[in-house]
Amino acid sequence: MVSTNAFSDSQESELIDEETYKDIENTFGGTLPLPENISEFDVPEQKYDISQPDLSTIEEKISIGEKGLRRKLQMEEEEEYFLTQLYPSLNDYSNQLNFQYSFGDGGGQDWVYSQSLKKVFIKMEKTLPLRFSWEPSTSGLFLRTELAFVLEQYKSDPVKRCHNHIALTNPVNQNMNPDRIKHVVHCVNHASSMYQEENEHLSILTPLCKPEAGSQYVPMCFKFFCKNSCTSGMNRRPTELIFTLENNNGQILARRTLLVRVCSCPKRDKQKEETELEPIPVKRKLVLPPAKKMPSSSDMLVYKVELNIVGKENYLSVYKHAYDVMAGQAARTGMHEFFKPYMDDILHNMP
Repeated sequence: MVSTNAFSDSQESELIDEETYKDIENTFGGTLPLPENISEFDVPEQKYDISQPDLSTIEEKISIGEKGLRRKLQMEEEEEYFLTQLYPSLNDYSNQLNFQYSFGDGGGQDWVYSQSLKKVFIKMEKTLPLRFSWEPSTSGLFLRTELAFVLEQYKSDPVKRCHNHIALTNPVNQNMNPDRIKHVVHCVNHASSMYQEENEHLSILTPLCKPEAGSQYVPMCFKFFCKNSCTSGMNRRPTELIFTLENNNGQILARRTLLVRVCSCPKRDKQKEETELEPIPVKRKLVLPPAKKMPSSSDMLVYKVELNIVGKENYLSVYKHAYDVMAGQAARTGMHEFFKPYMDDILHNMP
C-alpha cells in the first residue's frame, strides 16, 4: 500500500522529540538514532574579502590593454595601407596640410585642360607640368603618383602600357630603363624617382624637398607613353592620376586626383566630351492646324457614270456610296455649296 504521508522517514524522525524516542525504545526495545544537531543545517556565515586590491596588478592590466589597443590600431593602419596599395582610393583628401596642385606654363597643341570636366587632355610623350604645394612646406615627404581606372568595375585592375607600346622593338624603349617600360606615366624631371610595382599596380615614389627660396611649390613634370584608346592596354577606359603625399613610413597624409585622357587630338576630344556633357535641349514639335485641302482643277470636273447593276440592293448601295463620298469631301473641304447640287441629284434619282 502506498503511503500518503507527506513527510519522508528522515523528516518524521526530525519531528520527534527526545522523550518520545526513549518511550519508543522502552516499548519496542533497541536503540534509535538520535537526530542530528540542527546547528549543522544552519546557513554558514558569509565571508567577504575586504582587503584592498593590488594597485600594481590593476596598472599592469591597464598597461596591457593600452598596448593591445595600440597594436590593434597599428594593424588597422597596416591593413588600410595594404588595401590602398591594392585598390587605390580615388577620393581627394587634404588633411591639415592643404595639399594642392596647379598647372604650369605650356599647353597649346600638346595638352589642354577642361574646367567644366576637371580633366586634362594630352598627347602621348608630351610633358605635363604640375606644381605641388603643402603647408607647412617641410622636407622628408614623398609624392606617390599612380595612374588608375576611374570606373568602379575596373578599380582593381592595374594600368599598364599596351602590347605595341611595351614591345622592345619600339624605338622609345631602346634607351629606357627596364624598370620603367611597364609604366604609362613617367616623372621626367626628378632622377631620384623610384618606379615601384605592388600587386601588379605601378606607381612612382618621388622624394620631395622644400620649395626653393622665393617659391611656394615644387615643380613636377610627367609624360605618358600609351594612349587611352589602345585596345590591349587602357582600352578606352577613363583614367586619372592619383597623387598621394606620404611620410617616410608610408603613411598617407593627403591625396589629390586629376582626370587624364592621353589622345592624339586634345582639343578635339575636349570639345567632344564637353558637348556630350551639355544638357540636350528638349525640342518641342510644332503642331499646325490641319489645312483645308482644296480640290485641284481635275477634282472639280463632273463625270457622268452609266452602269447596269444587277439587284436593287446593289443598285441602291452604289448610289449611297457615291452620296457618302461627296458628303465626306464636302465636309473636309468646306465646299458644301459646290457638292450640294450633285448630292441632291443622287437623292432625286434614288427609287
